[in-house]
Amino acid sequence: MRVHATVIMLGVFFTAVGCYPEQINSISQLASVTTLVDSQAPLRNARTFALPDTIVHITAGAGVIGHEGDKQLVARVRAELVALGWREITDVRAERPDVVVLMAVTEQTNTGVAYGGWWSDWGWWPGWPVTYGTDWAWGYPANAVTFTYETGTLLITMLDVQHGNESTKRVPLIWAAGVNGVLTSTSLEGALNGIDQAFTQSPYLERK
Repeated sequence: MRVHATVIMLGVFFTAVGCYPEQINSISQLASVTTLVDSQAPLRNARTFALPDTIVHITAGAGVIGHEGDKQLVARVRAELVALGWREITDVRAERPDVVVLMAVTEQTNTGVAYGGWWSDWGWWPGWPVTYGTDWAWGYPANAVTFTYETGTLLITMLDVQHGNESTKRVPLIWAAGVNGVLTSTSLEGALNGIDQAFTQSPYLERK
């Protein structure tokens, strides 16, 4: 499998809070958008998606990012996919989608591409195939590109639920986006713009 990574810098992005110069006055100066994609099938063949209406919030401490903007963030991802020609599956018990799109907000620093550690938070969702349990996880392809995502990052993952591996209990991760450094209580617009940018730099998702 081949994995391509794209990083678009929105303004000026630094990897550590301690590096922010005093003259930065807008959080939009600190944002970047990273996308990863498995360039092979089955992504090219996927046409339908399911999108749970909940964003998991992963906090390292008390948590400073609220849920006030969750509905708008989920709605923006849904709108982007529909605009690209995807069909949403709303009754996941009646029809299994090609992919499931999950969203989370992290308030800690992590390194990797699989955004591991929060699969089990979705154990309540009815859209998983019967065999997919909380002891499963998602995996990323060989030769994947790793990167660090910082405090206040919106994570979007697209999972191939049609081809989970029963022996390894892994669900293929075929597309992912990280909107870094924009999620605070006053930066919802920056997060929404970051979602737009993630899809803009992923033209291969178009299904028209």
